[in-house]
Amino acid sequence: MLPVTAAAAPDLSIIIPVFRARDTLARALASIDVPAGLTAEIILSADDGDDYSAFAHENPMVRLVTSPEQRTGPGPARNRGVAAARGAFLSYLDADDSWSPGYLAALLPLARHEGCAFAATVIETPEGEALAQFPPGAPRRLMLPDFARWGASFHPVHAAGLPRGRAEGPFWNAPAQDVMHAVEVFMACGLSAALETSVAYRLRLGSETVTTASDFSSRLRAAYAAYDQALAETWAQTLFAGKSALNDRYEQERDPGESFYAFVTRVIVPEASSA
Repeated sequence: MLPVTAAAAPDLSIIIPVFRARDTLARALASIDVPAGLTAEIILSADDGDDYSAFAHENPMVRLVTSPEQRTGPGPARNRGVAAARGAFLSYLDADDSWSPGYLAALLPLARHEGCAFAATVIETPEGEALAQFPPGAPRRLMLPDFARWGASFHPVHAAGLPRGRAEGPFWNAPAQDVMHAVEVFMACGLSAALETSVAYRLRLGSETVTTASDFSSRLRAAYAAYDQALAETWAQTLFAGKSALNDRYEQERDPGESFYAFVTRVIVPEASSA
């Protein structure tokens, strides 16, 4: 990794929204492996009013982004990070998740060639045991039906400026805003994107998650309807009809206290893999 000077923009900005993240953030940061010869900044976009300056002191790549507003949600926090980003390419990591070794080394060359690239997603237990990878198998192209088929989000590395977004930024302030953002990046790249399954975004299930809240399914249904309307001029709108149907299954078939991603791992991934 090369140092970033005030005059030189980094090759890559890594955006991490942080909310009550002191117990998990060190693990997320430790998983970031910037390829030799490249420069990067890690933007911690705080949404809880906590002091994360110690992480900036320990890691010269880290920049802190704060706001007088708190508890605004992951979408607005990500938007503040995007607004502060200086990199030619952007990538995203949640403070309780991690990247597999070689993540950036595999995805950045693909993103430079095509404008964006995606990795597989591995769902892990709270203890870090892998439960499922989607999609399984060899590297291939990511296509629109994959977003609905596998029931969880894909995480892009992409050129800055994709997608154009709205005045408040590219992320919505609603449930599943990371899915909508990934779809919009995917669309901006031509409705087909590189999908590298030799590396993975590691999504760690937590003991506390918004997906187990009593009103999550109704809020998610409303968000999907809004996303569907926003995509009404494109054939991508069929995606959120499929996502809404999946949410209905989650509401009807989940075990008591089961999170959305735990349900996806238990029910949807086996079904999709055998299809």
